[in-house]
Amino acid sequence: MASFSKQILSFLKSVQADPESEVGPVAKSISCAVPGEVVFFRYSLGTGKGSRAMRMVLVVQPVVKDAKTGNLLLTGFKLPDGGSYTPESLDSLYKNREIPKDEYRTYILSRIYGSLFRIRKKRKTKEEELVEKKINGRSRSTNISP
Repeated sequence: MASFSKQILSFLKSVQADPESEVGPVAKSISCAVPGEVVFFRYSLGTGKGSRAMRMVLVVQPVVKDAKTGNLLLTGFKLPDGGSYTPESLDSLYKNREIPKDEYRTYILSRIYGSLFRIRKKRKTKEEELVEKKINGRSRSTNISP
């Protein structure tokens, strides 16, 4: 397992993500993240203090390749440090775009320093999906037998 900063460990604890099973490095490619996922990485902004600070990003668009430069671009909202997040609040942030516009960023994947880590979203069970559909009023009459 990789060692993470206190900031990252605190975030993982708040969103109930297990660092050993739900966090892992991913290739810096088009398939590195999908909208709604959180990734974190060090980004190279030059030299000096803070130039390679850790970034946590809630991805809002698929990774795309810029036609002019050929760079792979990762677009999302930079999550503010020290926020109290839960899995539900992250879903709400993604769906409702509740983060201020000045936190919206586009990162060039080739400028990511070191590894790119993705927090895997917990998949819902079929039973949880059915309950959610019923709550949202989109349920069809189905028989659920134990």
